[in-house]
Amino acid sequence: MKDVTFGQYYPAGSFVHKMDPRCKILLVIAYIVAIFLVKNFYGFAVAFAFLAVSVLCSRVPVRSVLRSIKGILFLVLFTAILNVFFYGSGEVLWKWRFITIRKEALIFAAFMAMRLVLLVMGTSVLTLTTTPVELTDGIESLLKPLKYIKFPVHELALIMSIALRFIPTLMEETERIINAQKARGADFESGNVFS
Repeated sequence: MKDVTFGQYYPAGSFVHKMDPRCKILLVIAYIVAIFLVKNFYGFAVAFAFLAVSVLCSRVPVRSVLRSIKGILFLVLFTAILNVFFYGSGEVLWKWRFITIRKEALIFAAFMAMRLVLLVMGTSVLTLTTTPVELTDGIESLLKPLKYIKFPVHELALIMSIALRFIPTLMEETERIINAQKARGADFESGNVFS
C-alpha cells in the first residue's frame, strides 16, 4: 500500500515544483486532451517524451512516478483484455470456437492501455510536484469566473483538496486493517479473491 504514490507530495527544489500551480494544472489539462486526441503510436511517443522531460526537470524519482501505475494495473489489464476479445472488425489472427482475436483489437487494446498509463503518470507528476494547498489555490483561481454565476468555487476546490489529501491516509488505514487481519490469522498471501 505504501507503493501507491498518487496524491502524495515529493518535496524538491526543482523548476517544476516552483511553477505556478495554475500553469501546472493547465499544462496537465492540455496533456490529457492531447493524449485523447492521439491517433497513432508516434503521438504517444511525443507524449511520453514530454512526460519524461517533466519527470527529469522535476527531480522526482522515476520509481515514484512508475509506482503510480500500480493502483490502476488491474483496470489497464481488464480493459485491454475486454478490447482484445470484443473488438468487432479487422483481420482475424486467431479463432477458436466463439473466441476471435483480431489484429485491430490488439492495436486498439494497446492504445487504450497506453492512454491510461500516460494519463495516470501525467497526473501523478502534478500531485508529486504540487502541495494540496497549492492545488486548491490553483483550482480556485482558475474557476474564479464561475463565481459570477453563483457557482461555489471555493467549496469545490476545498472538496478536491480534501479528497487528494486523504488518499495517502486511506492507503495507510487500509494497510493497518490488513495487518490487523493478518495478526488475527487471515491469509492474504495465497488463494484467489474469493477465498
